[in-house]
Amino acid sequence: MGEKQLEILFLTARFPYPLIGGDRVKPHYLLKHLSEKHKITLVSFHQGEEIKAEDRAIIENMGLDVHIIKLNPLKAAANLSFKHLFSLPLEIGYYYQNPFKRKVEELFKAKKFDLCFAFFMRTAEYLKNKKIPKVLIAEDCRALYQKRSFEESNHLLQKAVRFWEYKMLCKYEKKIVDYFDFVTFVTEQDIASMRLYNSKANYFLLTNGTDVNHFKPSESDISSREGVLFSGKLDIWANEIMLQRIINKIHPIVKKDLPNAILNIVGANPRQNIRSLSTQDIVLDFNVPNMLPFLQKARVFLHPHTGATGIQNKVLEAMSCACPVVTTPTGIQGIDAVHNVHCLIGESDKELAKHTIELLKNNDLANKISRNARQLIVETHSWEFVNHQLDELVARTLQAERLAV
Repeated sequence: MGEKQLEILFLTARFPYPLIGGDRVKPHYLLKHLSEKHKITLVSFHQGEEIKAEDRAIIENMGLDVHIIKLNPLKAAANLSFKHLFSLPLEIGYYYQNPFKRKVEELFKAKKFDLCFAFFMRTAEYLKNKKIPKVLIAEDCRALYQKRSFEESNHLLQKAVRFWEYKMLCKYEKKIVDYFDFVTFVTEQDIASMRLYNSKANYFLLTNGTDVNHFKPSESDISSREGVLFSGKLDIWANEIMLQRIINKIHPIVKKDLPNAILNIVGANPRQNIRSLSTQDIVLDFNVPNMLPFLQKARVFLHPHTGATGIQNKVLEAMSCACPVVTTPTGIQGIDAVHNVHCLIGESDKELAKHTIELLKNNDLANKISRNARQLIVETHSWEFVNHQLDELVARTLQAERLAV
């Protein structure tokens, strides 16, 4: 007798295509897997220009019943200011909108759902009071993220806003998890942090994956790779902080030892101050359609990560492409990597520069790191691996509900 087909409601704060950013990539692959066995109804916010017909078709061709709710940033900010400023964290209140709520209620009247998913805490409010098996895919501990962010920030307004958000999240996060049968995070570090706020909720490790068949090494030898690569969405504050650290502190040390070293910056939506960085030894490529060629050509992927939580998807992609990674302890969290085996890990600017120089100079070291990194990601962060975790999560959620009856 085959597995029962479930009627599943899945909520997201971003339409899961095109595959840009973890808030689109992960729900896309989770939906793709779930839709192979079950009937899925997707309700998704969308900001900006209208979704392209071909992008929507990719999601609908999975067999999903798709409902898209337009999110107007100005109206969302106004709603936040007048209604939720002192009752919800900013990132929660911004996404708590009546059109989305009405659609969810309408669907609950029209369908009998067996299971619900809220992807990101931003959609948790719509499901928290529903008496049905449900999972919150939280990904990372948001209070910890904001705590690290305000501690790292030197900008007075940024610091004040993030401190406010941290305090609000400390109250909100520890309560919202009690409404769900399971709450998933991508690292054991995030789960440990959440247990400090609420030790009684059911937590589950649902890691992040990458398409190892797409993000794969080129056939060229490691000795043909060259340059140092940094990539990311450059309108995000944390990425801009990392980039400034590379340009002002790490790259000059590398250049002192290797005058011909080239830094490649590949990213989306750069501000004007970043657009003007181009020099003889700094090459800029913005809004590229595909990161693969850059990851396959780079000798070192430099990621001087500080502060944030969760798994860095760009690091997964680099390692899957066998591009040697230099990063920090927080930059590699959630990935079971060992220093000097799968990557090189440092904390200070001098350490990160020293590791970068070592990989640029030493073919044997670079080859060892690249080979081991690729093998690790294939074994522990392919979407096939994540799908096994997802299947276990679904089974345990339904089992927990049956035992509670």
